[in-house]
Amino acid sequence: HVPGWGPRGWENLTSEQLLAPQGSAEELSPAASEKRRRRKQERDRKKRKRSELRAKEKAAKAPDGAEAAEPPPEAPREEAQARPGLLFNKVEVSAEEPGGKAQRRKEKRRQLKGNLTPLTGRNYRQLLGRLRARRARLEELRGQDAGQARALEAKMQWTNLLYKAEGVKIRDDERLLQEALKRKEKRRAQRQRAWEKRTVHVLGRMQERQDRRRQNLRKKKAARAERRLQKARKKGRILPQDLERAGLA
Repeated sequence: HVPGWGPRGWENLTSEQLLAPQGSAEELSPAASEKRRRRKQERDRKKRKRSELRAKEKAAKAPDGAEAAEPPPEAPREEAQARPGLLFNKVEVSAEEPGGKAQRRKEKRRQLKGNLTPLTGRNYRQLLGRLRARRARLEELRGQDAGQARALEAKMQWTNLLYKAEGVKIRDDERLLQEALKRKEKRRAQRQRAWEKRTVHVLGRMQERQDRRRQNLRKKKAARAERRLQKARKKGRILPQDLERAGLA
């Protein structure tokens, strides 16, 4: 207990008074307190400055340490050479575009089954011609070698089955091809008639518009001529048309 203080008088004391010896009852002067406070601020400032300098030195040394920690670039190659079970090859990817039409035809021929082009598409006339050519070839081969003809026919049937298994629609029925060709020709004829009818209608409309335009031009020309005659009559001129109407011409 400090003499002259109350039971809780220490709560109102400054830090300098608390640090002062308890046996002395003398209080520090304001000048001494200010001097002590400035010294404390100077110590804190120097401490912060030293901390900042140490942080900068660590940041400057960090990249060098990271580079030193990284293995040299030759290390993986030496490790790969030390392990004979590994082999590294250089893969070169060509930037050239795929071949043109010849290359595509070659790939298409490679995908053919049994060197037989499937009877697909909607060119029914061409499909009929190809189907009849195959049948004619079979008939000719039957007259020469029946066994070879049967083998070729079985090959054709098997090839068609393979194409159908892949989802390709094979058109090898001559009757259906003829009916499809007739329907196609009928639709073409209908479209041709509709086009001709439309052409006639369009030409008729164009002719009507041209006739109407010519008629309007003639009316405008006659109206301009009549206006000129009226102006001449107002000026007192005697026109040949007026003499003819009066029977004096």
